Amino acid sequence: MLKLHKIYFLTILIMGMIFTAVLPPLSAPDEVLHFVGAYELSNKLMLKPARDTNGNVIIRKEDEYIVNWPGDNDWNKATVIGQTLDASVYKEIHDYGFFGVREEGESITLQQPVATTPLAYLMPALGITLARFVNLSAFGLLFLGRFMNLLLFSVLGALSVKRTPVGKKVFFAVSLFPMALEIAGSYSYDSYIMALSFYLTAVILDHAVGSENRMITIRDIVEMGLLAVLLSPCKMIYSTLFALCLMIPIKKWKKPSFARWGMTVLLIGALIIGSIVLVNLREVLRYINASGVTQAPELTSSGEVNTVKLHDLSELLRDKTLVFRIIRNTFQILGTQYLGTTVGMWLGAFDRGLATPVPFLFVFWIGAIITGAYDPEEPVPEIWKRIIMAGTVILLTFILLTSMLLSYTPADTFYILGVQGRYFLPYLPVLLLCFRAKWIKGLIEKLNAISGKGLSQNLTASIPKLFLILEIVMDGIILAGCYQTVVSRMIY
Repeated sequence: MLKLHKIYFLTILIMGMIFTAVLPPLSAPDEVLHFVGAYELSNKLMLKPARDTNGNVIIRKEDEYIVNWPGDNDWNKATVIGQTLDASVYKEIHDYGFFGVREEGESITLQQPVATTPLAYLMPALGITLARFVNLSAFGLLFLGRFMNLLLFSVLGALSVKRTPVGKKVFFAVSLFPMALEIAGSYSYDSYIMALSFYLTAVILDHAVGSENRMITIRDIVEMGLLAVLLSPCKMIYSTLFALCLMIPIKKWKKPSFARWGMTVLLIGALIIGSIVLVNLREVLRYINASGVTQAPELTSSGEVNTVKLHDLSELLRDKTLVFRIIRNTFQILGTQYLGTTVGMWLGAFDRGLATPVPFLFVFWIGAIITGAYDPEEPVPEIWKRIIMAGTVILLTFILLTSMLLSYTPADTFYILGVQGRYFLPYLPVLLLCFRAKWIKGLIEKLNAISGKGLSQNLTASIPKLFLILEIVMDGIILAGCYQTVVSRMIY
């Protein structure tokens, strides 16, 4: 019988491929920007000029079709295929095919990539590069780049399930959220962030909750240092997950001493800060936003650049409770939406027609909470470790919301803009494991003892697995609904 991590790999890879077929390339939130970032890296890997003299990313003439789709029947409008999903997109993919290049030569795209570490785009860039070497069509290139990102997510997710001593089914349950599957099989660097965050969490849990005989060696320190370098520069806030290392007792070091523990903390901290400063200092300054003024990406009707006054750091320092009041307002106004969009209430580019039914949203959450709260096959972390996990979740959420307050929210708006449910996915397993407690396990064991050790015990032991199966079934129903919606849309 296949072990759980192998079942995870096959399930996520297959479900992700189906998601990427039903929700075609560049339909995910901001996906075209990540695609252009991966394309730029592909140019560098092929030792070709990445940009022209005006700073625009160079692409094949063949691939201009993607970012200036003629199917919109508007020659004055540069439409990105997949941004709006209807039957014509499916037809275009079917008619165009995956093989053979129609147009030779080079072109450019006016789309600008996201500023981040190039490592976040390495896998999709390798897919794009391979597609260019074997002369795949524009759509063949798009799908191969997406597949490579999905493959990375599936591999690291499977390694997370294999490595962690607790929460194996929690990682599985969260990965089966429709939003997680859509992002995993897209060009978005959120796929890379989720995969690394899951694996980092699993590594820390292995050291903190795993076998008492499992000592931390130089190899383990190097592994966590490498994870710090890979994860931190992409979206800096997720480096907060390293606070979970406080769960690891000093006695777990091969030669236990406070000095060794302190040196490890300083080393990983230096790697986090150094990699952020080296790769993304400009983004750090934007998120700190001391001036409170930013240039919005839109132009006014007169063609002038629009400037917007944002909340700034000095304002928060003057009014010590302001940030907490705004966060309270945010959850009051958008809390329900966060719960929905974390699961995948709206798929595609927040397309209201590609929706997960509300009853399904409840079931996804109930299943995730139950897998987090109870698993008879796994140990229960000590209460002080769960407190650290809860504290890390609260701290990370605070940093996430505050950074978006300073970098996206106008000064006259008193709830935070720009936060999407998918931003909570990388650390959602940590939150769910906070619900796990010995009294829950003890209560279920008592109920099993009262009712007898037969059917009742087998049923309670199977509940987490049953929810995983139910999630897969619901994903299939959601995909069928999305497909039916897309094919029913026609452009007249």
